[in-house]
Amino acid sequence: MTERRTFIRPLATRSIIVDVAWAAFAAFVFVLPVDFGLEHASFPAVVAAAAAIALRRLSPSGAMIMVVILGFVQVQGYERPSLVDVALFVVIGTTAVVGSKAEAVLAGALALVAGVGATVYLAYTGYRFAMLVTGPADRAVLALAAPVTSLLAVWAGGLAVRAFRSRNQESAKRADAEAAASRAAAAATQAEAVATRAVDVAESERIRADIARDVHDVVGHSLAVIIAQADSVPFLDDEARIREVSATIASTARSSLVEVRQVLGHIDGSGATTDPGSLDEIVQGIREAGVDVDHTVRGTPRTLGPDTGTAARRVLQEMLTNALRHGAPGLPVVVRETWRSADLVLEVENVPGDGSTAGSGRGVEGMQSRLSALGGSFDAAVLDDVFAARARIPFDVHGGTNR
Repeated sequence: MTERRTFIRPLATRSIIVDVAWAAFAAFVFVLPVDFGLEHASFPAVVAAAAAIALRRLSPSGAMIMVVILGFVQVQGYERPSLVDVALFVVIGTTAVVGSKAEAVLAGALALVAGVGATVYLAYTGYRFAMLVTGPADRAVLALAAPVTSLLAVWAGGLAVRAFRSRNQESAKRADAEAAASRAAAAATQAEAVATRAVDVAESERIRADIARDVHDVVGHSLAVIIAQADSVPFLDDEARIREVSATIASTARSSLVEVRQVLGHIDGSGATTDPGSLDEIVQGIREAGVDVDHTVRGTPRTLGPDTGTAARRVLQEMLTNALRHGAPGLPVVVRETWRSADLVLEVENVPGDGSTAGSGRGVEGMQSRLSALGGSFDAAVLDDVFAARARIPFDVHGGTNR
């Protein structure tokens, strides 16, 4: 608690014991039968002085009350100045150092009032003091000012110590605050480094996922075409046709190798635009694999930007690969390109097979992920025994121009 009470304040047990010990020692000195050139104080005055010394840090207000009581005891008993008056100086100085602001101000007022009161009391009751007052002017001024000046000097010294301690405490607090700020900055730097590493890891995972998806699309499509071409070779009697199919297999393999190298090099075709003719090449590759493809184009084709061009090529490859793998053999595949003002819609329809070649579903998830990143969409469903896949690919903001 920070609230100060009127007479008692929290203090360490060790400090209380020290103050009580000093009070006991002072009381012992006050009652010693030794002649210090001062009169011996009465027992009530000794008790009041010792209590004031004991309370000076525990309760400065209580200590000031005790020195006021000490003054009344001395005045009522017509006592002369003695060692017990040291308690007044101790209490005023200590209160100026450790008391609250109000208590420090009261200590200054007590010093002034006690000094004036002591001067008046000694002037009317003390023979030697009265002689000094009525003597030469310089001595009279010194005698009159001595009690007040000495008490105010002790009070001012206490205030100086208080200010010095306050400055040291502020310096310590400032140092603690700077240390806390340094620790907070270090923690923030560490947190930023952790966050950066997390972002780097996330980016690395994203790149790996993109590479895996692209490799799946490229290799899956190429292998599907190559397998279809290779399966047809045993049934061909025309040597020219066999050479043509072999050339197609080689061309497909070389094209796939180039695209895989681009993906693994994280090029992914993003450095160039994609011409709609490349979509025709994909369709033609499926036709050369022996699949009847009904390909129609509506609208005005346009040159696609890097992102949309790559997406269109990969999505069409995957849709045709799925049709080749999972469609009923010997039945045609329908491919429709619809070029609209803001997007390209690719649709692939085929009759599904008997389900013996069910896939892992990774291709569909890859297409959905790729198109979602561009703001597009992908959906597929079986309608009237026909498997229909539809992809919508929005153009780049700074996309290609009409051809």
